[in-house]
Amino acid sequence: MKKLGLVVFFLLLLCSRYSFVDMRQYETKQKTVEVKGEVYHPGTYEVAVHASVEEILQLAGGCKQDADISSINLAMDIANESVLVIPKQQEEVKISINSASLEELDSLPGIGPSIAQRIIDYRNQTPFRTIEDIKKVKGIKDALFHKIQDRICL
Repeated sequence: MKKLGLVVFFLLLLCSRYSFVDMRQYETKQKTVEVKGEVYHPGTYEVAVHASVEEILQLAGGCKQDADISSINLAMDIANESVLVIPKQQEEVKISINSASLEELDSLPGIGPSIAQRIIDYRNQTPFRTIEDIKKVKGIKDALFHKIQDRICL
C-alpha cells in the first residue's frame, strides 16, 4: 500500500509540472504553392491547406490549350511551398523517309544503321510515294512498319 501511495505521489508531482498544449493553434490553415508553365496566370498562390492540384490550377486561370496534364494527378494534395510546373505538349517531329539522313533514320525504333542505309539506297533509286512503300525495303516487314508508321512521313 505504501508503494502504491508513493507511485501516485510521484505521478501527481510529475503531472502538476506539465500542462497540455493545444497543438491546433500551430496548425496552418493555408499553404503557398507556386504555379509555372502552361497556365494563364503563373505565380504564387495562397490556398487552403488541403487544396488539390485542380483547385490550384483553377486559381491560376486554368491550363493553356497546349498544356500537357496527362502525367499530373489533379486530385493530389501537394505540400506547402511546392512548385507546380505544367509542361507544354511535345509535338513529335516526324522523319521524312525521302530526305532523312542515316542518323535520323537510325533513331527510329527497330531501324539500325544497316536498314537505314538500305532505305537511303532504295529511295535513291525510287522515291517513296506512300509511307507503306517502306515495306519494300529488305528487312522492313509489317511488325516493324507498325512500330515506325506514326513517326515517319514522306
